[in-house]
Amino acid sequence: MFVIVIGIIMLFVSLFGCIGALKESTCLVNIFAVILSIVLILELAAAIAAYSLRAQISEMLHDKLTLTMPFYYNNIEVQDSFDFIQSRMNCCGVNSYLDWGEVEPPTGVSGISIDNITVPNSCCAASRIEIIGDMEVDECTKLYANGCLPRVFYLVYQSAGLLGAGAMTIAFIQIIGIVFSFSLARSIRRAKSERQRRLWEIQERVLNNEQSSKLGHEKIVPVVYIPFHGQTTA
Repeated sequence: MFVIVIGIIMLFVSLFGCIGALKESTCLVNIFAVILSIVLILELAAAIAAYSLRAQISEMLHDKLTLTMPFYYNNIEVQDSFDFIQSRMNCCGVNSYLDWGEVEPPTGVSGISIDNITVPNSCCAASRIEIIGDMEVDECTKLYANGCLPRVFYLVYQSAGLLGAGAMTIAFIQIIGIVFSFSLARSIRRAKSERQRRLWEIQERVLNNEQSSKLGHEKIVPVVYIPFHGQTTA
């Protein structure tokens, strides 16, 4: 849901830039650049906050895994999550398999018993098939020695690094967009000023031509020739 909201916001921000460029509106283009700048500042603030809180990620993961582990046999989602983590990351428990000693399995639940501790089958690292009578029994011969907390933390840390690299790329693109937006707004403003200047020059030229034409008509006086019929005296 959060990603959808962010996508809608970025869509409207992009519309500001597109409409401003099409209509050659310096106001819309500047608004687009300002919004991009605000988004960039918020992203930098979030990145700084995430970097400063990275020391608390391990503690948060530890608390989350420790609090959800007792519900392994009662909640199918918790069970699927732990089985997925333990089988895919080759780990067992939070810090080690001993953490499962604090979880009491219900009666009739199969698992791997070691040192009076029952661990899930997803903790098995290696197994062998034994034939007992007419039955084939899959016996676990080796457990995963490492806990899941370091593996999960490494995965989160590695994912955060990839997200950080992607965020830096997006931030670089945003900076280019901000620079180009302000440059486009300045070019549009300059083009409008140039058009207004040319329009003013044309209007002044037309006005001067009209005034010159009027002055020319006023200076031209028609000359009428009148023949002289009288006599002159010397």
